Amino acid sequence: MMRTHTWIATTGGPHLLIADEELQHWRGIDRWHDYGNPADQSDYGRACRVTTWLGSIACHQRSAVVLSGDAGDMAWYSNGLGDRGFLVQWLGVDNERLIEPALRVPQLRELLESSNAERLEFETGASGAMWLIDASDRGYDLRSEHEVLALRPGSYLARAAYYHSTGLAIVVREICWISPLSNEVR
Repeated sequence: MMRTHTWIATTGGPHLLIADEELQHWRGIDRWHDYGNPADQSDYGRACRVTTWLGSIACHQRSAVVLSGDAGDMAWYSNGLGDRGFLVQWLGVDNERLIEPALRVPQLRELLESSNAERLEFETGASGAMWLIDASDRGYDLRSEHEVLALRPGSYLARAAYYHSTGLAIVVREICWISPLSNEVR
C-alpha cells in the first residue's frame, strides 16, 4: 500500500516535537546508558522515561514535547492554516485512506474533549517551526526521517486519545493554537 503522508519511524523509543530554535541543542543518544536508569541524564534517556502519550522535558531554553506510550510511525495531518492539526500514530491501519475521515468523526472529538484525554500546553519558538523527529537522533545531525510542522508562533494545546474502528487503531494527538507568543508584536 502506498502511503500519502510522510510517516516518521523511530528506533523503538519515543518521537519528539521540538522547536526549530532548540533543535541544535537536542543531543539524543549522546551519553545514553540504558532504558529506565534514573541516573541517565542524556536527552534520550530522559525522553524514554516519559511513558504517557504527551510529556514535556527541558531542552536548553524551552521544553521539548515527548510523544511516547506506544510504538508506531507518526504523521502530521495539518489543517493547512498553520494553527492546528493532528499527529497520528499508526498502530493498526488496514488502509491509510481510513485515517482522514476518522479525524472528523464525533466519537474522536468526544474522546479528545473528555476528561480522560491527556493534555499538554507547549510553546513554539519565534519561527513557529516544530520538528517531528526520533528522540534518539541528535538535532544537529538528523539521520532518521523527520518532518517540520509549519505552525503559527505561539502557545498550543495538545490533546491525546486512542481511537479505533473497523480496520483502524491509532493514537491521535490534536494540536491547537491557543495564543500568540507573549513577546510577539501585533
